[in-house]
Amino acid sequence: MLRVRRYRAMSIAALLVAFGPAQAQDDNIVALNNIDIMTVVGVARGVQDVAGSVAYIPPEKLAVQKYTDIHRILRQVPGVNIQEEDGYGLRPNIGLRGSGLDRSSKVLIMEDGVLMAPAPYSAPSAYYFPFSARMNAVEVTKGPSTVKYGPFTTAGAIQFFSTPIPDNAAAHVTFLSSSLNRNTVHAWTGGKFAVEQLPFDVGILLETYQDKGEGFKEIERDPEADTGFSLQDYVGKLGFYSKSGATVPQSLEFKFQYSDERSNETYLGLTETDIQSRPFIRYNASALDQINTEHYTYQLTHSIEFNGDIKLSTIAYNTEFARNWEKLDRFDNSDPFFDDPFLTSTENYARRDNCNTLNEILIAPTSCANEFQVLQGPDGLISPDDVLGIRQNNRSYSTHGIQTAANFGFAALGFNHNVVASVRYHEDEVDRFQEQDQYRIDNGVIIRTTDNAPGTQANRLSKSEALSLYVEDTFYRGPVAITGGVRFESVETRQRRWDTPDRTLSPDNIRENSYDIFLPGLSALVDITDNFSLLAGAHRGFAPASVSSRTQDPEESIAYEAGGRYGGDAGAIEVIGFFNDYSNLIAECTNSTGGNECEIGDTDNAGEVDVYGLEVVASTDLATAFDNDFGISFPIAVTYTYTQSEFQAAVASDIFGDIAVGDEVPYVPDHQIYVSAGVNGNNWGVTADLNYVSETRGVPGQGVIPVLDLIDDRAIVDLAAHYKIKEGVRLRLKVENLFDQDYVASRRPYGARPGKQREIFGGISIDL
Repeated sequence: MLRVRRYRAMSIAALLVAFGPAQAQDDNIVALNNIDIMTVVGVARGVQDVAGSVAYIPPEKLAVQKYTDIHRILRQVPGVNIQEEDGYGLRPNIGLRGSGLDRSSKVLIMEDGVLMAPAPYSAPSAYYFPFSARMNAVEVTKGPSTVKYGPFTTAGAIQFFSTPIPDNAAAHVTFLSSSLNRNTVHAWTGGKFAVEQLPFDVGILLETYQDKGEGFKEIERDPEADTGFSLQDYVGKLGFYSKSGATVPQSLEFKFQYSDERSNETYLGLTETDIQSRPFIRYNASALDQINTEHYTYQLTHSIEFNGDIKLSTIAYNTEFARNWEKLDRFDNSDPFFDDPFLTSTENYARRDNCNTLNEILIAPTSCANEFQVLQGPDGLISPDDVLGIRQNNRSYSTHGIQTAANFGFAALGFNHNVVASVRYHEDEVDRFQEQDQYRIDNGVIIRTTDNAPGTQANRLSKSEALSLYVEDTFYRGPVAITGGVRFESVETRQRRWDTPDRTLSPDNIRENSYDIFLPGLSALVDITDNFSLLAGAHRGFAPASVSSRTQDPEESIAYEAGGRYGGDAGAIEVIGFFNDYSNLIAECTNSTGGNECEIGDTDNAGEVDVYGLEVVASTDLATAFDNDFGISFPIAVTYTYTQSEFQAAVASDIFGDIAVGDEVPYVPDHQIYVSAGVNGNNWGVTADLNYVSETRGVPGQGVIPVLDLIDDRAIVDLAAHYKIKEGVRLRLKVENLFDQDYVASRRPYGARPGKQREIFGGISIDL
């Protein structure tokens, strides 16, 4: 095991030194919360200076639509693959450049420099995701720059920046109410204050985000049942900053975050007939499904600048997350109740064998008529005992660690160098103590018939320790900037499993793994003119196998990209081509993938995969094309992504199914288009966003997509408008899914599930 705890204590002690003022932030990059040297855009001082694909969504862009769903926010970023699930973005499924998107497990999720997956090394599936509605800015990194973050470098990273402590006393509140009986509130207040009696200035921020809705689906037999959600999120920050003019400027900020959520959400979807004719119903067998979560973050961030040439930032962090998702998970049709009287016993056995999972029942409701009737739960039906298996997916997670990064510049051998070096020690843990109780349907009422003890379904404890080192040198000479970086990860994992709930006994199974790996990246940026530049890069992609997996082969790839960007008075355009060469694409067996034929937590190797494509981003203001004496702007932005994916070997996978050479990776559409067009006056503005996604498949395959595997193409339009009625006060109106398009968002894990129907919001924003 790694023995570096004493260094952690020493590093925390190093934070408690004399203070100086907060570092000044570059005009192009705002609100990075004193961790600019730990970010890609912060070091580069602007997206245009990064030798690779990176997107930065600033506060003013997030404020236009006031989205609460991260899926909708990320539509404007090329190369992002999305699978909607609940319609609200509460449990996102995000991939980058065909990486795989289940529970965003291949994408590194961070908030203010801290890894946010509940246990990013032990269990990277992001069952917790920061609530994007309270975020101030977002950075999405792909390509060689991803190596800066790690450990997952296959796909990329998404970094959220929370609301910073404002320089002056200020406050904000936005209240929105919707046509789907939903209310949201985002409010914060704070500022920085000079205190004569103290040798440093003080800053404080208090913030909350509240969201509650009744849901847009109805339980078939009980339309008044709550299928919605409620969540609350609180953030507090306390900062200390040395006085202006201090010899060694410093800042120290403490951040505390707490959130909880209750969602009456299910994995049970619909048959093909029902998704087409009545997409917003839910079958009665899902009536008890509910997830409850609770999350804490404790973070201490210290920043110091020596002589204006050397910057040092350090973050000590601890996160805790607990969740229990009680949901329908299994179906037992072994009772003769399900026999067809017109079939022989042998034929009935074969029929039941093809109807004993939830997905099989929903795919073939006619052949599995008796089983499907139980899911519907009509009056007069009394099923056998123990037919429905409702699992208590009770898990708790914790992470803690410390990271220090230094940034300094120098000149040598005719080049100017900008160096970033970083070290991080991290521990995380996931504790699964689950049970599965059995139920029957009795005249529409779900009755528990077998009450199993906690820990009888899954009783395991997984831990990981990781030491990460990173160094990057960007060296400049004339119009050329070359960035070389390398990451080293040393990781040890251990999982203990018990066959019974009693952990006082010795574990029945122990799985251990360790790996040391170097992850290099190299990129170049060449300024052809003041407005036009070319870029290219390559890096090693990596994703470790699950702690609980019997296979120890990690996912590895080599990723390449090249393109160019132009920026001038008339507008900006960026075109980047990419190619990801996976030597072995891995996937984790989860409930959300429909893990019936695999053990939850295991990973499976799908072999060699090629993913390649093109990303285009362009923007302009049409008002620049003619004389504009009215103070009106006409901003327009277009994002286009073209992606192709091909499995290179025939593989029998428990997760993906049987794969043939040439099959496409599921949930990776060929074409994605985002268009945002607006018109803005001095006191008002209207913006329309169009998102088009071409058809895609729910399982690997090629050629014409079978109906039961097809995710239809769709074009969704959102509209937002605001009007300033007085200084600091704006009325807001927005509509999501303006034309109320019905569409299939997903076909996993059990049946088809719909996207959200039209939702109309009205409200007010106040800034003081």
